[in-house]
Amino acid sequence: MKLKKILTAVLVLSLVLSMAACGSNSENKGTADGEKAKLYVVNWKDYGSDDADFIKAFEKKYNCEVVNTYMSSEEELLTKLRTSKAGEIDVCLPNCSILPAAIDEGLLSEVDTSKLKNFDGMFEKFKTQKECFKDSKMYAVPFVWGSTAIAYNSDVIKEAPKSIAALFDKKYAGKIAFRDDYNDAVMAAAIALGQDPNNPSDLKAIKEKLIEQKALNKTYWKTGDEFSKLFAGKQIDLGLMWSGQAASMKQEGEPISFVVPEDGAIGWVDNWAISEGSKNKDLAYAFIDWMISKDFQYNWAAGGGPAPVNQAAAESIDPEYAASAAMDEASLNRLYFMEYRTDEVKNAWNELWTEVKAN
Repeated sequence: MKLKKILTAVLVLSLVLSMAACGSNSENKGTADGEKAKLYVVNWKDYGSDDADFIKAFEKKYNCEVVNTYMSSEEELLTKLRTSKAGEIDVCLPNCSILPAAIDEGLLSEVDTSKLKNFDGMFEKFKTQKECFKDSKMYAVPFVWGSTAIAYNSDVIKEAPKSIAALFDKKYAGKIAFRDDYNDAVMAAAIALGQDPNNPSDLKAIKEKLIEQKALNKTYWKTGDEFSKLFAGKQIDLGLMWSGQAASMKQEGEPISFVVPEDGAIGWVDNWAISEGSKNKDLAYAFIDWMISKDFQYNWAAGGGPAPVNQAAAESIDPEYAASAAMDEASLNRLYFMEYRTDEVKNAWNELWTEVKAN
């Protein structure tokens, strides 16, 4: 906890200094009637944009108020974008599972990268991520990447699991927490069965595998906070978990280790996008630019966040820590990155998962 507080303090100081260097022209003067402009952000809880110190620094710099709203799934975010009124969402965090749909439906604004001073500092891989584009136009900016793999209690499990099959192993019965998400469930089971997790060949076998896993499961979790409480309460020893969440828990002092097993796990990229209905697009650009800056990305990753897309930030992270948080190249090369699913595929997978939970 002490380390995390120190890193947070460093983060705030470095961000204030670096953003101050951008000059006063980017500062927001508020609305015409003198009230502070509000930036409405839809994100996961405890995922950078709602850090109290970040908010304080950003609001001071831009004379605004950041209003965070939380989502529990990518599908929920897509629904929010479809049903929100103009001005209710400025910035949001879609991944590839919904990006093409959101772009096709005109829910997101085209991104002008010339308004992002930190865009050039990103890895080339992320500047050209195909799901962010349509007809050579960009609609989302990669933010962080990571994995959904195996987190385990290193006080109880002394050797890192070598296969994702550990999540289906009877010796951990009653001590496993599986994520309540049809995409992660189907992909994890496909990997365990040796199928292509993005294009599985036998959904019946996957369903049977997940039903077998259910009997071993302590519970299904929806939010990182739920998993953290289960782990801290020693109710679970092993689970399907995000790399960033595990790193954050480790910084808090929990005896948690994270591994991308030899047979692979699920990879993902989160992207910032500006809602087509945003009424504060200049402020939205300033927010995204701050989020992809070297200082923010390095300090968040080093303090327990996901892997950065900013190349200088990534190269500054201690290699030993990067390996322990699955930010290293070896872990990256074992990941199956999520791909876009058609509505037909999503419905089939969701129906399968609903039947598994009802079994």
